[in-house]
Amino acid sequence: MADRDRRRRSASGQLRDAAVWGIALGAASGAVLGAGIDGIGAGVGAVVGAAVYAPAEVITTMSRGAGAIKPLWQRIFSSALLMALFGWLLGLIFGPDEVLLTAIITGALLGLLGLRPAKAALGLLIGAALGVLFQALDAGLESALVAAVVAIVYRVIAAIAYRDRPLVRVMAEEVPAAELQYVVPFEARSRYVGADYVEQLAKIRGGTFRRNPPDVGILASLDGLNGPSFDADRVHPLIREFYEHTSRFKLSIIPEWRRWMKPGYEIFKLLVAQPLGQAAIPSNIEQAQRGMVSTIDTIALHGDEAIDIRGWIRTYADSGKPIYVGIYTSLRHEGRGYVSVGFPIPSANFTATLLPQNAGEHDFVLTSQTELAFAGHYLSSVDSDRDALTALKLLYFGERIFVHVTDGELKTDHSFYLAGQRFLTLHYEIERLAVDTRSSGRTGDLGGVARLPADGTREQPAV
Repeated sequence: MADRDRRRRSASGQLRDAAVWGIALGAASGAVLGAGIDGIGAGVGAVVGAAVYAPAEVITTMSRGAGAIKPLWQRIFSSALLMALFGWLLGLIFGPDEVLLTAIITGALLGLLGLRPAKAALGLLIGAALGVLFQALDAGLESALVAAVVAIVYRVIAAIAYRDRPLVRVMAEEVPAAELQYVVPFEARSRYVGADYVEQLAKIRGGTFRRNPPDVGILASLDGLNGPSFDADRVHPLIREFYEHTSRFKLSIIPEWRRWMKPGYEIFKLLVAQPLGQAAIPSNIEQAQRGMVSTIDTIALHGDEAIDIRGWIRTYADSGKPIYVGIYTSLRHEGRGYVSVGFPIPSANFTATLLPQNAGEHDFVLTSQTELAFAGHYLSSVDSDRDALTALKLLYFGERIFVHVTDGELKTDHSFYLAGQRFLTLHYEIERLAVDTRSSGRTGDLGGVARLPADGTREQPAV
Protein backbone atom coordinates (compact mmCIF):
# COMPACT_ATOMS: atom_id res chain seq x y z
CA MET A 1 0.00 0.00 0.00
CA ALA A 2 2.89 2.34 0.71
CA ASP A 3 4.18 1.87 -2.83
CA ARG A 4 0.79 2.75 -4.20
CA ASP A 5 0.60 5.92 -2.10
CA ARG A 6 3.91 7.08 -3.55
CA ARG A 7 2.41 6.83 -7.01
CA ARG A 8 -0.34 9.28 -6.11
CA ARG A 9 0.13 12.98 -5.84
CA SER A 10 0.25 14.16 -2.25
CA ALA A 11 -2.79 15.91 -0.82
CA SER A 12 -0.81 19.10 -0.46
CA GLY A 13 0.24 18.87 -4.11
CA GLN A 14 -3.36 18.45 -5.25
CA LEU A 15 -4.48 21.41 -3.16
CA ARG A 16 -1.62 23.53 -4.48
CA ASP A 17 -2.60 22.69 -8.06
CA ALA A 18 -6.24 23.51 -7.31
CA ALA A 19 -5.29 26.85 -5.76
CA VAL A 20 -3.05 27.85 -8.68
CA TRP A 21 -5.70 26.88 -11.23
CA GLY A 22 -8.43 28.60 -9.21
CA ILE A 23 -6.51 31.85 -8.92
CA ALA A 24 -5.50 31.84 -12.60
CA LEU A 25 -8.96 31.06 -14.04
CA GLY A 26 -10.81 33.15 -11.48
CA ALA A 27 -8.63 36.21 -12.05
CA ALA A 28 -8.61 35.99 -15.85
CA SER A 29 -12.35 35.39 -16.14
CA GLY A 30 -13.16 37.89 -13.43
CA ALA A 31 -11.16 40.53 -15.29
CA VAL A 32 -13.07 40.13 -18.58
CA LEU A 33 -16.41 39.92 -16.77
CA GLY A 34 -15.62 42.92 -14.57
CA ALA A 35 -14.61 44.95 -17.59
CA GLY A 36 -18.08 44.41 -19.01
CA ILE A 37 -19.94 45.63 -15.92
CA ASP A 38 -20.23 49.34 -15.25
CA GLY A 39 -18.63 50.43 -12.02
CA ILE A 40 -16.52 47.33 -11.49
CA GLY A 41 -13.73 47.19 -14.05
CA ALA A 42 -11.13 44.59 -14.88
CA GLY A 43 -8.95 45.06 -11.78
CA VAL A 44 -11.72 44.62 -9.23
CA GLY A 45 -13.21 41.81 -11.30
CA ALA A 46 -9.91 39.91 -11.28
CA VAL A 47 -9.62 40.18 -7.49
CA VAL A 48 -13.22 39.13 -6.91
CA GLY A 49 -12.95 36.26 -9.41
CA ALA A 50 -9.82 34.84 -7.79
CA ALA A 51 -11.24 35.35 -4.27
CA VAL A 52 -14.45 33.46 -5.12
CA TYR A 53 -13.31 30.74 -7.51
CA ALA A 54 -10.01 29.69 -5.93
CA PRO A 55 -11.54 28.70 -2.55
CA ALA A 56 -14.34 26.84 -4.36
CA GLU A 57 -11.76 24.90 -6.37
CA VAL A 58 -9.74 24.06 -3.25
CA ILE A 59 -12.77 23.03 -1.19
CA THR A 60 -14.21 20.76 -3.90
CA THR A 61 -10.78 19.20 -4.40
CA MET A 62 -10.47 18.47 -0.66
CA SER A 63 -13.94 16.94 -0.42
CA ARG A 64 -13.80 14.92 -3.63
CA GLY A 65 -13.33 11.18 -3.16
CA ALA A 66 -10.93 9.10 -5.24
CA GLY A 67 -12.33 8.51 -8.71
CA ALA A 68 -15.20 10.96 -8.18
CA ILE A 69 -15.99 14.01 -10.28
CA LYS A 70 -16.57 17.45 -8.81
CA PRO A 71 -20.10 18.54 -7.87
CA LEU A 72 -22.38 19.86 -10.59
CA TRP A 73 -22.45 23.44 -9.30
CA GLN A 74 -18.67 23.66 -9.47
CA ARG A 75 -18.59 22.25 -12.99
CA ILE A 76 -21.20 24.79 -14.11
CA PHE A 77 -19.22 27.55 -12.39
CA SER A 78 -16.05 26.49 -14.20
CA SER A 79 -17.85 26.30 -17.55
CA ALA A 80 -19.19 29.82 -17.13
CA LEU A 81 -15.72 31.22 -16.38
CA LEU A 82 -14.11 29.39 -19.30
CA MET A 83 -16.83 30.51 -21.70
CA ALA A 84 -16.43 34.09 -20.46
CA LEU A 85 -12.84 33.97 -21.73
CA PHE A 86 -14.05 32.39 -24.97
CA GLY A 87 -16.68 35.12 -25.38
CA TRP A 88 -14.07 37.80 -24.76
CA LEU A 89 -11.97 36.33 -27.60
CA LEU A 90 -15.02 36.32 -29.87
CA GLY A 91 -15.52 39.97 -29.02
CA LEU A 92 -11.99 40.74 -30.11
CA ILE A 93 -12.52 38.88 -33.39
CA PHE A 94 -16.04 39.99 -34.38
CA GLY A 95 -16.49 43.12 -32.31
CA PRO A 96 -18.35 43.77 -29.04
CA ASP A 97 -21.72 44.43 -30.71
CA GLU A 98 -22.16 40.95 -32.23
CA VAL A 99 -24.26 39.66 -29.36
CA LEU A 100 -26.30 37.21 -31.42
CA LEU A 101 -23.24 35.74 -33.15
CA THR A 102 -21.38 35.38 -29.85
CA ALA A 103 -24.33 33.60 -28.23
CA ILE A 104 -24.82 31.23 -31.19
CA ILE A 105 -21.13 30.28 -31.43
CA THR A 106 -20.87 29.77 -27.67
CA GLY A 107 -23.99 27.60 -27.56
CA ALA A 108 -22.83 25.60 -30.58
CA LEU A 109 -19.43 24.95 -28.98
CA LEU A 110 -20.97 23.84 -25.69
CA GLY A 111 -23.35 21.54 -27.55
CA LEU A 112 -20.56 19.98 -29.61
CA LEU A 113 -18.57 19.33 -26.43
CA GLY A 114 -21.56 17.33 -25.20
CA LEU A 115 -20.75 14.65 -27.83
CA ARG A 116 -24.39 14.00 -28.62
CA PRO A 117 -26.27 15.23 -31.70
CA ALA A 118 -29.19 16.25 -29.49
CA LYS A 119 -26.90 18.25 -27.22
CA ALA A 120 -25.36 19.99 -30.22
CA ALA A 121 -28.83 21.02 -31.33
CA LEU A 122 -29.74 22.07 -27.78
CA GLY A 123 -26.65 24.26 -27.46
CA LEU A 124 -27.32 25.93 -30.79
CA LEU A 125 -30.98 26.52 -29.88
CA ILE A 126 -30.17 27.99 -26.46
CA GLY A 127 -27.45 30.22 -27.91
CA ALA A 128 -29.73 31.51 -30.65
CA ALA A 129 -32.67 32.09 -28.27
CA LEU A 130 -30.58 33.99 -25.70
CA GLY A 131 -28.87 35.98 -28.44
CA VAL A 132 -32.22 37.09 -29.86
CA LEU A 133 -33.42 37.93 -26.34
CA PHE A 134 -30.35 40.03 -25.55
CA GLN A 135 -30.71 41.90 -28.83
CA ALA A 136 -34.42 42.55 -28.23
CA LEU A 137 -33.74 43.88 -24.74
CA ASP A 138 -30.87 45.98 -26.08
CA ALA A 139 -29.05 45.18 -22.84
CA GLY A 140 -25.64 46.19 -24.18
CA LEU A 141 -23.95 43.14 -22.65
CA GLU A 142 -20.28 42.54 -23.37
CA SER A 143 -19.31 39.35 -25.20
CA ALA A 144 -17.81 37.77 -22.06
CA LEU A 145 -21.07 38.21 -20.14
CA VAL A 146 -23.13 36.86 -23.04
CA ALA A 147 -21.01 33.71 -23.26
CA ALA A 148 -21.07 33.16 -19.50
CA VAL A 149 -24.87 33.42 -19.37
CA VAL A 150 -25.25 31.03 -22.32
CA ALA A 151 -22.95 28.55 -20.55
CA ILE A 152 -24.93 28.66 -17.31
CA VAL A 153 -28.33 28.28 -19.00
CA TYR A 154 -27.12 25.48 -21.26
CA ARG A 155 -25.40 23.53 -18.47
CA VAL A 156 -28.43 23.76 -16.18
CA ILE A 157 -30.91 22.64 -18.87
CA ALA A 158 -28.60 19.87 -20.08
CA ALA A 159 -28.06 18.66 -16.52
CA ILE A 160 -31.83 18.35 -16.03
CA ALA A 161 -32.48 16.75 -19.41
CA TYR A 162 -29.60 14.26 -19.12
CA ARG A 163 -29.46 13.74 -15.36
CA ASP A 164 -29.64 9.94 -15.67
CA ARG A 165 -27.45 9.68 -18.79
CA PRO A 166 -23.87 10.69 -17.99
CA LEU A 167 -21.37 11.05 -20.82
CA VAL A 168 -18.42 9.62 -18.92
CA ARG A 169 -17.71 7.37 -15.97
CA VAL A 170 -14.60 7.70 -13.83
CA MET A 171 -13.03 4.23 -13.79
CA ALA A 172 -9.94 4.90 -11.67
CA GLU A 173 -7.78 7.71 -10.37
CA GLU A 174 -3.99 7.40 -10.31
CA VAL A 175 -3.77 3.62 -10.05
CA PRO A 176 -1.02 1.31 -11.36
CA ALA A 177 -1.33 0.29 -14.99
CA ALA A 178 -1.60 -3.38 -14.06
CA GLU A 179 -4.99 -2.68 -12.44
CA LEU A 180 -6.52 -1.45 -15.71
CA GLN A 181 -6.10 -4.30 -18.18
CA TYR A 182 -8.50 -2.67 -20.63
CA VAL A 183 -6.35 0.49 -21.00
CA VAL A 184 -3.20 0.65 -23.13
CA PRO A 185 -0.86 2.66 -20.89
CA PHE A 186 1.40 4.41 -23.41
CA GLU A 187 1.42 8.18 -23.75
CA ALA A 188 3.23 10.64 -25.99
CA ARG A 189 5.98 12.48 -24.13
CA SER A 190 6.03 15.40 -26.54
CA ARG A 191 3.43 17.52 -28.30
CA TYR A 192 3.87 15.56 -31.53
CA VAL A 193 3.19 11.83 -31.82
CA GLY A 194 4.30 11.11 -35.39
CA ALA A 195 5.31 8.05 -37.37
CA ASP A 196 8.48 7.42 -35.31
CA TYR A 197 6.59 7.01 -32.03
CA VAL A 198 7.32 3.28 -31.61
CA GLU A 199 11.04 3.81 -32.20
CA GLN A 200 11.06 6.54 -29.55
CA LEU A 201 9.12 4.27 -27.18
CA ALA A 202 11.73 1.52 -27.67
CA LYS A 203 14.49 3.91 -26.57
CA ILE A 204 12.52 4.91 -23.47
CA ARG A 205 11.75 1.28 -22.56
CA GLY A 206 15.19 -0.03 -23.43
CA GLY A 207 13.88 -2.53 -25.98
CA THR A 208 14.97 -3.68 -29.42
CA PHE A 209 13.13 -1.80 -32.17
CA ARG A 210 12.37 -3.29 -35.58
CA ARG A 211 10.64 -1.33 -38.30
CA ASN A 212 8.13 -3.49 -40.10
CA PRO A 213 9.84 -6.89 -39.81
CA PRO A 214 9.05 -9.33 -42.66
CA ASP A 215 5.77 -11.26 -42.65
CA VAL A 216 4.66 -9.79 -39.35
CA GLY A 217 0.98 -10.25 -38.55
CA ILE A 218 -1.30 -8.03 -36.54
CA LEU A 219 -2.22 -11.10 -34.47
CA ALA A 220 0.01 -13.99 -33.60
CA SER A 221 -3.09 -16.19 -33.74
CA LEU A 222 -6.83 -15.63 -33.85
CA ASP A 223 -7.11 -18.57 -31.44
CA GLY A 224 -6.04 -16.28 -28.59
CA LEU A 225 -9.36 -14.44 -28.88
CA ASN A 226 -11.61 -17.49 -28.42
CA GLY A 227 -14.47 -17.15 -25.96
CA PRO A 228 -18.25 -17.54 -25.58
CA SER A 229 -18.96 -15.14 -28.47
CA PHE A 230 -16.07 -16.08 -30.76
CA ASP A 231 -14.73 -19.30 -32.26
CA ALA A 232 -11.65 -18.76 -34.43
CA ASP A 233 -12.23 -22.04 -36.28
CA ARG A 234 -15.39 -20.56 -37.84
CA VAL A 235 -13.55 -17.63 -39.42
CA HIS A 236 -12.90 -17.70 -43.18
CA PRO A 237 -9.31 -18.82 -43.97
CA LEU A 238 -8.69 -15.57 -45.87
CA ILE A 239 -9.58 -13.50 -42.79
CA ARG A 240 -7.34 -15.63 -40.59
CA GLU A 241 -4.50 -15.29 -43.09
CA PHE A 242 -4.87 -11.53 -43.13
CA TYR A 243 -4.73 -11.14 -39.35
CA GLU A 244 -1.89 -13.60 -38.89
CA HIS A 245 0.14 -12.65 -42.03
CA THR A 246 -0.84 -9.06 -42.67
CA SER A 247 2.15 -8.19 -44.83
CA ARG A 248 0.81 -10.42 -47.63
CA PHE A 249 -1.98 -7.90 -48.26
CA LYS A 250 -2.52 -4.33 -49.42
CA LEU A 251 -5.47 -2.08 -48.65
CA SER A 252 -7.40 0.80 -50.10
CA ILE A 253 -9.87 2.96 -48.20
CA ILE A 254 -13.01 4.98 -48.91
CA PRO A 255 -14.29 7.24 -46.05
CA GLU A 256 -18.04 7.75 -45.65
CA TRP A 257 -18.75 10.73 -43.36
CA ARG A 258 -22.19 11.80 -42.17
CA ARG A 259 -22.85 15.40 -43.17
CA TRP A 260 -23.54 16.61 -39.62
CA MET A 261 -20.13 15.43 -38.39
CA LYS A 262 -17.83 16.33 -41.27
CA PRO A 263 -17.58 20.14 -40.71
CA GLY A 264 -16.66 19.64 -37.06
CA TYR A 265 -14.06 17.04 -37.95
CA GLU A 266 -12.52 19.31 -40.58
CA ILE A 267 -11.91 21.91 -37.86
CA PHE A 268 -10.57 19.25 -35.47
CA LYS A 269 -8.25 17.88 -38.13
CA LEU A 270 -6.85 21.30 -39.00
CA LEU A 271 -6.39 22.55 -35.43
CA VAL A 272 -5.66 19.34 -33.52
CA ALA A 273 -5.04 16.13 -35.51
CA GLN A 274 -2.51 17.37 -38.06
CA PRO A 275 -0.40 19.42 -35.60
CA LEU A 276 -0.51 16.45 -33.20
CA GLY A 277 0.43 13.84 -35.82
CA GLN A 278 -2.42 11.57 -34.75
CA ALA A 279 -5.97 10.68 -35.94
CA ALA A 280 -5.77 12.60 -39.24
CA ILE A 281 -8.38 10.48 -41.04
CA PRO A 282 -9.01 11.22 -44.75
CA SER A 283 -11.89 13.67 -45.01
CA ASN A 284 -12.93 12.69 -48.53
CA ILE A 285 -12.21 10.30 -51.37
CA GLU A 286 -9.66 12.66 -52.90
CA GLN A 287 -7.53 12.54 -49.74
CA ALA A 288 -7.92 8.77 -49.53
CA GLN A 289 -6.69 8.42 -53.10
CA ARG A 290 -3.35 9.90 -52.04
CA GLY A 291 -2.65 6.37 -50.86
CA MET A 292 -1.42 5.04 -47.55
CA VAL A 293 1.73 3.31 -46.38
CA SER A 294 1.11 0.98 -43.47
CA THR A 295 3.75 -0.54 -41.22
CA ILE A 296 3.77 -2.61 -38.05
CA ASP A 297 6.72 -1.55 -35.90
CA THR A 298 7.75 -3.86 -33.06
CA ILE A 299 9.65 -3.80 -29.79
CA ALA A 300 11.30 -6.76 -28.04
CA LEU A 301 11.99 -6.00 -24.38
CA HIS A 302 13.80 -9.08 -23.10
CA GLY A 303 16.75 -9.46 -25.43
CA ASP A 304 15.14 -12.15 -27.61
CA GLU A 305 13.07 -12.18 -30.79
CA ALA A 306 9.71 -12.32 -29.04
CA ILE A 307 7.55 -9.29 -29.82
CA ASP A 308 6.32 -7.46 -26.73
CA ILE A 309 4.86 -4.31 -28.31
CA ARG A 310 3.39 -3.81 -31.77
CA GLY A 311 2.54 -0.43 -33.19
CA TRP A 312 0.42 0.11 -36.28
CA ILE A 313 1.56 3.20 -38.19
CA ARG A 314 -0.34 4.59 -41.17
CA THR A 315 0.99 7.50 -43.21
CA TYR A 316 0.01 9.24 -46.43
CA ALA A 317 2.02 7.82 -49.33
CA ASP A 318 2.72 11.18 -50.95
CA SER A 319 3.85 13.13 -47.87
CA GLY A 320 4.77 10.61 -45.18
CA LYS A 321 2.60 12.48 -42.69
CA PRO A 322 0.89 10.26 -40.12
CA ILE A 323 -2.76 9.26 -40.25
CA TYR A 324 -2.90 6.93 -37.24
CA VAL A 325 -0.36 5.84 -34.65
CA GLY A 326 -1.66 2.98 -32.50
CA ILE A 327 -0.26 0.51 -29.97
CA TYR A 328 -2.04 -2.84 -30.07
CA THR A 329 -2.44 -5.39 -27.30
CA SER A 330 -4.82 -8.18 -26.36
CA LEU A 331 -6.13 -9.42 -23.04
CA ARG A 332 -8.28 -12.12 -21.55
CA HIS A 333 -10.92 -11.69 -18.88
CA GLU A 334 -13.39 -14.26 -17.59
CA GLY A 335 -12.68 -16.63 -20.47
CA ARG A 336 -13.02 -14.00 -23.21
CA GLY A 337 -10.41 -12.46 -25.45
CA TYR A 338 -10.39 -8.74 -26.23
CA VAL A 339 -8.42 -6.54 -28.59
CA SER A 340 -7.23 -3.17 -27.24
CA VAL A 341 -5.72 -0.43 -29.36
CA GLY A 342 -4.26 2.63 -27.68
CA PHE A 343 -3.66 5.89 -29.49
CA PRO A 344 -1.01 7.92 -27.64
CA ILE A 345 -1.53 11.64 -27.21
CA PRO A 346 0.49 14.08 -25.06
CA SER A 347 0.56 12.73 -21.47
CA ALA A 348 -2.54 10.65 -22.23
CA ASN A 349 -3.99 7.80 -24.26
CA PHE A 350 -7.25 7.06 -26.06
CA THR A 351 -7.97 3.31 -25.90
CA ALA A 352 -10.57 1.25 -27.75
CA THR A 353 -11.15 -2.19 -26.21
CA LEU A 354 -13.22 -4.36 -28.55
CA LEU A 355 -14.94 -7.73 -28.19
CA PRO A 356 -14.54 -10.28 -31.03
CA GLN A 357 -17.66 -11.99 -32.33
CA ASN A 358 -18.51 -14.40 -35.13
CA ALA A 359 -20.83 -13.01 -37.79
CA GLY A 360 -22.72 -15.09 -40.31
CA GLU A 361 -21.12 -18.27 -41.57
CA HIS A 362 -17.48 -17.20 -41.58
CA ASP A 363 -17.22 -13.43 -40.98
CA PHE A 364 -15.70 -11.55 -38.04
CA VAL A 365 -16.73 -8.55 -35.92
CA LEU A 366 -14.86 -6.46 -33.35
CA THR A 367 -17.22 -4.25 -31.37
CA SER A 368 -17.54 -2.04 -28.31
CA GLN A 369 -21.33 -2.27 -28.49
CA THR A 370 -21.85 -4.75 -25.69
CA GLU A 371 -22.87 -4.63 -22.03
CA LEU A 372 -19.68 -6.42 -20.97
CA ALA A 373 -17.65 -4.28 -18.59
CA PHE A 374 -14.28 -4.29 -20.39
CA ALA A 375 -15.42 -3.34 -23.90
CA GLY A 376 -15.54 0.40 -24.55
CA HIS A 377 -13.51 3.54 -25.11
CA TYR A 378 -11.29 5.10 -22.48
CA LEU A 379 -9.50 8.42 -22.18
CA SER A 380 -6.64 8.13 -19.71
CA SER A 381 -4.06 10.49 -18.32
CA VAL A 382 -0.76 8.61 -18.09
CA ASP A 383 2.21 9.26 -15.84
CA SER A 384 4.62 6.41 -16.62
CA ASP A 385 7.28 7.65 -14.24
CA ARG A 386 4.92 7.18 -11.27
CA ASP A 387 2.94 4.29 -12.81
CA ALA A 388 -0.24 6.32 -12.37
CA LEU A 389 -3.30 6.12 -14.62
CA THR A 390 -6.54 8.07 -14.32
CA ALA A 391 -9.17 6.68 -16.69
CA LEU A 392 -12.55 7.89 -17.93
CA LYS A 393 -14.90 5.65 -19.89
CA LEU A 394 -16.64 7.46 -22.76
CA LEU A 395 -20.14 6.02 -22.49
CA TYR A 396 -21.62 7.36 -25.72
CA PHE A 397 -18.80 6.54 -28.14
CA GLY A 398 -19.14 3.30 -30.10
CA GLU A 399 -17.15 1.34 -32.68
CA ARG A 400 -17.75 -1.70 -34.89
CA ILE A 401 -15.31 -3.39 -37.30
CA PHE A 402 -16.95 -5.88 -39.67
CA VAL A 403 -14.48 -8.05 -41.60
CA HIS A 404 -16.13 -10.14 -44.30
CA VAL A 405 -15.50 -12.13 -47.46
CA THR A 406 -17.92 -11.30 -50.29
CA ASP A 407 -17.63 -12.95 -53.71
CA GLY A 408 -14.16 -14.15 -52.76
CA GLU A 409 -12.97 -10.62 -51.85
CA LEU A 410 -11.86 -9.57 -48.37
CA LYS A 411 -13.40 -6.30 -47.14
CA THR A 412 -13.85 -4.36 -43.93
CA ASP A 413 -16.43 -1.79 -42.80
CA HIS A 414 -15.11 0.17 -39.81
CA SER A 415 -17.89 2.28 -38.26
CA PHE A 416 -17.88 4.87 -35.47
CA TYR A 417 -20.89 6.07 -33.44
CA LEU A 418 -21.93 8.90 -31.10
CA ALA A 419 -24.97 8.24 -28.94
CA GLY A 420 -25.89 5.39 -31.26
CA GLN A 421 -25.67 7.57 -34.37
CA ARG A 422 -23.13 6.44 -36.95
CA PHE A 423 -20.98 9.38 -38.04
CA LEU A 424 -18.19 7.67 -40.02
CA THR A 425 -17.54 4.41 -41.83
CA LEU A 426 -14.16 3.56 -43.31
CA HIS A 427 -14.62 1.04 -46.13
CA TYR A 428 -11.50 -1.06 -46.75
CA GLU A 429 -10.82 -3.30 -49.71
CA ILE A 430 -8.11 -5.85 -48.89
CA GLU A 431 -6.15 -7.59 -51.62
CA ARG A 432 -3.44 -10.22 -51.44
CA LEU A 433 -0.29 -8.98 -53.10
CA ALA A 434 0.60 -10.67 -56.38
CA VAL A 435 4.23 -11.11 -55.34
CA ASP A 436 5.72 -12.34 -52.10
CA THR A 437 6.61 -9.27 -50.03
CA ARG A 438 7.52 -11.00 -46.83
CA SER A 439 11.01 -9.58 -47.07
CA SER A 440 9.94 -6.12 -48.22
CA GLY A 441 8.31 -5.03 -45.01
CA ARG A 442 5.07 -3.57 -46.38
CA THR A 443 2.05 -4.44 -44.27
CA GLY A 444 -1.69 -4.13 -44.26
CA ASP A 445 -3.89 -1.54 -42.60
CA LEU A 446 -6.02 -2.89 -39.77
CA GLY A 447 -3.73 -2.73 -36.77
CA GLY A 448 -1.50 -4.98 -34.73
CA VAL A 449 -2.15 -6.94 -31.58
CA ALA A 450 0.44 -8.27 -29.16
CA ARG A 451 0.60 -12.04 -28.77
CA LEU A 452 -1.38 -13.73 -26.05
CA PRO A 453 0.93 -16.02 -24.07
CA ALA A 454 -0.15 -19.49 -23.06
CA ASP A 455 -1.42 -18.38 -19.64
CA GLY A 456 -3.79 -15.85 -21.22
CA THR A 457 -2.33 -12.70 -19.67
CA ARG A 458 -1.74 -9.50 -21.55
CA GLU A 459 1.63 -9.52 -23.26
CA GLN A 460 2.57 -5.98 -22.40
CA PRO A 461 5.32 -4.47 -20.26
CA ALA A 462 4.56 -2.79 -16.97
CA VAL A 463 4.64 0.98 -17.23
